[in-house]
Amino acid sequence: MRNRRTALGIGLFLLICGLLRFVCFPLEKPDMGTQALSETEAEALKENRTETEEELLTGLLFSGEELPCDRASGTFYLPLDMEEEDWEDGTFAAADAGVDVYLLDNPLGDDKREAIRAGRSYRLVAAADDVFREYAVVFTGLPVMELKTDTGEEIRYDEIFGTLRFYEADTKTDWVTESVMSGHIRGGSSRLNPKKSFKITLYKKNQTGSGSLRDNQVSFLGMRKDDEWLLYAMYSEDTKVRDKLSLDIWNESGALEIDSNGFYGYHMEYIEVFLNGEYRGIYGLMEPVDYKQLDLTKEHEAQPVEYLYKQKDPGVFELKGSWTAQTEEDFELLNTYLACLEGDDSVFIEEIGNLIDIDNALDVWLYLQAVLGMDNIERNIFYPAVWEGDQYRIRFLPWDMDYTWGNVHDFDAGNRTRFSEEILTMRIAWKLGDRLIQLNVDGAREKVKDRWKELRQTVYSDEWLTEHIDSYAHQVVDSGAFERDEALWVNGGHNDDYESLKKLACGRMSFLDEQLADPLAYLDLEGYVE
Repeated sequence: MRNRRTALGIGLFLLICGLLRFVCFPLEKPDMGTQALSETEAEALKENRTETEEELLTGLLFSGEELPCDRASGTFYLPLDMEEEDWEDGTFAAADAGVDVYLLDNPLGDDKREAIRAGRSYRLVAAADDVFREYAVVFTGLPVMELKTDTGEEIRYDEIFGTLRFYEADTKTDWVTESVMSGHIRGGSSRLNPKKSFKITLYKKNQTGSGSLRDNQVSFLGMRKDDEWLLYAMYSEDTKVRDKLSLDIWNESGALEIDSNGFYGYHMEYIEVFLNGEYRGIYGLMEPVDYKQLDLTKEHEAQPVEYLYKQKDPGVFELKGSWTAQTEEDFELLNTYLACLEGDDSVFIEEIGNLIDIDNALDVWLYLQAVLGMDNIERNIFYPAVWEGDQYRIRFLPWDMDYTWGNVHDFDAGNRTRFSEEILTMRIAWKLGDRLIQLNVDGAREKVKDRWKELRQTVYSDEWLTEHIDSYAHQVVDSGAFERDEALWVNGGHNDDYESLKKLACGRMSFLDEQLADPLAYLDLEGYVE
């Protein structure tokens, strides 16, 4: 009995000591540094093995997730939180049985943020039996989306199916989202660029096992939960920030002024994209502008049906959405508005307030003046037609903001963009806004003056503009993505002189302060027209 008590006491004592050891000296989580070989160890590993050109790593795992890879260069990419100084815990592992992986360079010996910004490449060796092969690992500060088509073919104009994996950068817990997807090339003139933009639709397999697919509603990076997403290539926009700067200004100004259950704007976040084992550069992951975003009533829903028109080119409009058939009646409202816009002054003054949201139109006019939206004068504007009370009223939502802040069309250039000094002191001649101010419809001149003063305290203030340009530049440059994109798309636009962009933006605001003191006189300024 005494021996049993003694043994029990000793066991209890050892258990307590063990618990105290873990409390006082907890086990360290495994990290990448434990996989780094010294030169001597690396030589010993290779000594009895032959270097092979055969693929040894069909997949490389980190924290249990298979990483995207640029197969031609044998480079795997791991997104990390570039706001944190400390390296993430976790180790690499081969997805292939019988293959071990080691680092020939130790990332933990380097400054994490600098390694990410410089896109530093770290050597990794895979070893199996009597062979080895070297690969590389690069760390990025942006989230990553990997697309693989079922056939291995490019995404083209016709829908093609495949799979999608989305990797978040700021966490390593539940940090990968997977989905069945289909995709096709989207965009107008941008389709001519070598770097394509895509529309992606997400699906999940039917739980009954029938093989049919259902919509897969997913939220990425805090944006809306949906099955349809846009991948915007940003090929010709040299700074990669003009679009996001412009759309965020609209989101924080004009979009918030519209009383609706929907949202009259759209969001975009930066990511990097891989397609079929090939690195494709930096992209903007965007919400589409559609009936869901705007909370419009679709065909076959509660009546009256609402409409979403889009101006594609001067005099060219399309009705968005899935319609059983489009009739002349569906365009009657739009045609009535266009006739009023071109009509006599007396007709315009009397009728325009019944056809449009005037305050919204003035917000758009001010917005185009501020961001120098030359490509939105007679294209790239949505016209949602909403049923209010007992009548339709058209609203306006600008879209596709790459030709802003001094960038204009240059179809002789490879990327079809050039910077214009002249436009910086010109008026953006959006006819609707010009006529509202010229004829002082609904007190438009005073409204514009007051609204400008209000917005200059928020999204058009020098502080807001410089802070946001700095934030976007930090994302695209300090993540390493800008330099990688520039190396890949050598004929695309790339310019990281963000100080000049900030100076330009603040200079335009100062110019408008003077000009908009008298909105009517501002109309005498030379207007930029397409």
